[in-house]
Amino acid sequence: MARNKYPEITRRRIMESAVRLFTLNGYNNVSIQDIVNDVGDITRGAFYHHFKTLADVIQAVTKETMAEKNVFHEATDLASLNALDRLRQGISFSILQSIKEGDLSNVSSKMHSAEFVFSRITEGARVVAPGIKRIIEDGNRDGSMQVAYPKQAAETFTMLFDIWMNPGIFKVSREEFLQKIEHIRLLFEGVGMAFVNEDLKGVFMQLFDAVEK
Repeated sequence: MARNKYPEITRRRIMESAVRLFTLNGYNNVSIQDIVNDVGDITRGAFYHHFKTLADVIQAVTKETMAEKNVFHEATDLASLNALDRLRQGISFSILQSIKEGDLSNVSSKMHSAEFVFSRITEGARVVAPGIKRIIEDGNRDGSMQVAYPKQAAETFTMLFDIWMNPGIFKVSREEFLQKIEHIRLLFEGVGMAFVNEDLKGVFMQLFDAVEK
């Protein structure tokens, strides 16, 4: 097999996959093979080239991606997170990765296309929302959420965060963006998903500041 010319890309993809699976399924329900399968085009050997254990992945995420916000602590902490906290970590990871990689400005120009908007909304409902629904159902079981309609809440969540809360799409002042965060907090508290806390507000403001640069 040819040597991978871009080992750092593979390493980042493993980290992204791990956090996505931990968020959706919980740390105790994810194996190394699950991550290999999710990445799709790597072997277990490629995983072990970068990480020896799942705990090593979490330590790398903490050090390289979320050290400033301290969103993840240690793997033992992650294993005990309830579904609501897993959702917070997943949101934080996604936003901070976008900031780190600088892929914040390529969406707004496409939003003038009705076809693109329709595709983004429908794909979000088809691909992303089912995973959010599983987290909500886990939250209903562990008591961290009390959501009457998980499917509808997941679809609403996906559309609002993918489009309405994206400061690269909806250009607003800093004050109005803070108001949007507060509105989201009240809205989802009303349906039993009280996931917006001070740490997550800070991550959202990092996103706003990165887009405004």
